Amino acid sequence: MARSARAYTAHSIETRDLAVQPDATPSHPGLHEPTALAQGVTCGPWWLAFPFSWARSVVDDFELTEVPHAPPWLAGAANVDGRVIPVFDLVRYLDPTQPPPTGPGALLLVGGEGEHSAAILFRGLPATARPMAGLAPPDTPAGLAEFVIGAATDNRGQAWALVDADALMEALSAELALA
Repeated sequence: MARSARAYTAHSIETRDLAVQPDATPSHPGLHEPTALAQGVTCGPWWLAFPFSWARSVVDDFELTEVPHAPPWLAGAANVDGRVIPVFDLVRYLDPTQPPPTGPGALLLVGGEGEHSAAILFRGLPATARPMAGLAPPDTPAGLAEFVIGAATDNRGQAWALVDADALMEALSAELALA
């Protein structure tokens, strides 16, 4: 069974942000609004941020179960907190020739609720990102562009493409149903 060894919530991120940025005050715009923060993950060369209204946890200890006859971008299914959820590989969805990012260092970003739960496979350390109005999102492939709803930045100034996770998961599920 997978465990959520590093579960990040809006509250825990808020505490960490204040510890890292002692000059931040509770009156900082959006600091207490969970939807104002996003979980940034790198999927291949793309810096993607998923709002905490969707992102629930990061899982580092999991086993993928192969799904027979699935497209290559469905990395498999994983048991997370007693629920079996689909695991999507956005890198392979956007470029099927890419190798899967499995093995040591692979992580899952788990999001959604109930039967709409899903995970995104990624590598590297996740980061907290704050949506920024007027900031242009970094380049994303055409297949993902329709789901980019803005941009976010982390405390190092890295720009992240803010993704409408619900719409993306709905599109992936619909495409999977046709496969």
